[in-house]
Formats: sequence, structure tokens, C-alpha cells
Amino acid sequence: MKTQETNKTTVFNLIILDESGSMSGVTKQTISGCNETINTIKAVLTDKEITTPMEQRISIYAFQSDGSRPSRYLIKNELAENVKHITSKDYEPYGCTPLYDAIGATLTDLRRLAENLPGSIGSVTIITDGYENSSKRYSHEKVRQMISQLRELGWNFNFIGANIDVEATASSLNIDNHMAFQQDAEGTRAMFARESRSKLNYMRRMSMACNACFDIDDEDERRARLREAEKGYYDEENDKA
Repeated sequence: MKTQETNKTTVFNLIILDESGSMSGVTKQTISGCNETINTIKAVLTDKEITTPMEQRISIYAFQSDGSRPSRYLIKNELAENVKHITSKDYEPYGCTPLYDAIGATLTDLRRLAENLPGSIGSVTIITDGYENSSKRYSHEKVRQMISQLRELGWNFNFIGANIDVEATASSLNIDNHMAFQQDAEGTRAMFARESRSKLNYMRRMSMACNACFDIDDEDERRARLREAEKGYYDEENDKA
């Protein structure tokens, strides 16, 4: 018989964050926005509308190439309650945009972790202000396949972009949830505020989906309910937090 403890869901929250040179004009707002998202994930732990036992983990991966630093994790798989805010010492935009390498590397890491935790799920948000231009390890098709496979498992994927055709780029990666933002101080702040609201509301829907499957030993049904919960991530009717 299942118990609340054995039914606990581990959520791997991953932000794949563009750190190329073109992000330098909104450095302060990007750092502040990431910290706002960290606060939102922490708030999930005490939100009264979320009744499913959850363990929230956070990773932030900053990507650039030919710049001052290599692509790297600013935070890697840390329990939300232990995560500290990032600072200007952590995030320094410079260089080019190895978008596919960033997605491929982080999803490979995350899937390996999730495979050892039955019932875990990923919630992945990709933020970029330009097109891919410098990846060497992962191709567009390989990344698309990885995202498609994980979405079938019920993972949540969201794509945020500026200065590009956001809808077409997201669609090419098999991501339905997408949002464009104006790359200035006000637009970047507004984007992160909306992302935080959407994140919390998605967690509430995901909690309901998990609760509905509590007494169902059908993994296909659970995955179908999780796929339904991720729909309309940025829809205004879901933006109620």
C-alpha cells in the first residue's frame, strides 16, 4: 500500500540561462529574476494549495563560449531550502551562444539523476536572447529527441526568448510553452515575474495531477496527467498566483 512518504515527488527545477555577451545589458535584472524564481520554488514548499509531498531541487546552468568563463552550473541539484541567491560574481555575460550544448549537457545530467528516483519529474526553463551559434557536442536534432523523450515521461519544458522568432524556435525543439520578452530592464523584470507566477501555478496543477494518481498503479496514466498539467504554462487564464 502506498503512503504519503513513498508517494513523495522529487521535482528537478532547471534553468538553462544564456550568459552570452548580448545579455550584458540586462545583467542586473537577470540576476534579480533568477533569485525571484528561486524564491518562488522555495515558496512551493509551504504553499497551502500544494498538498503532494514534494522535494524541490534547483539547478541553474549559465552557458557561453569563447568568453570569460566556460558554461557551468551556478547551482547544481541543491535542495531548494538550502539554495542561496546568485550574485554579480556568479553571472558575467560574454561570448557566444552554445544553446544546444547547454541543453544537451544538462538534460543528460538530469535524466541520469531522475532515473534513480522513481516518480521524479523535471521542470526545465530555457532563457536566451539569441539563436544557437557555437555548439560543438550536440545537434539540433539530438536535443529535440531528448526533449521529446522527456516530455513523454511527463516533464515540463518552457522556452523564453528575445530578438528571435520564439514560437518557431520553441516548436523546432518540440516545446509548446513559450514566451517572448523585450530585452530591456523593464521587459526582463516583467518576464521573470511572469515566469515565477507560471511556475507556482504549474506546481499547483502538477500537485493535483499527482494526487489524482495516488491510488493508481498505472505509470502511463500518471505520465498522461503530468503532460496535461504542463499545458498552457504561460496562458493568462492560468496566471493567478
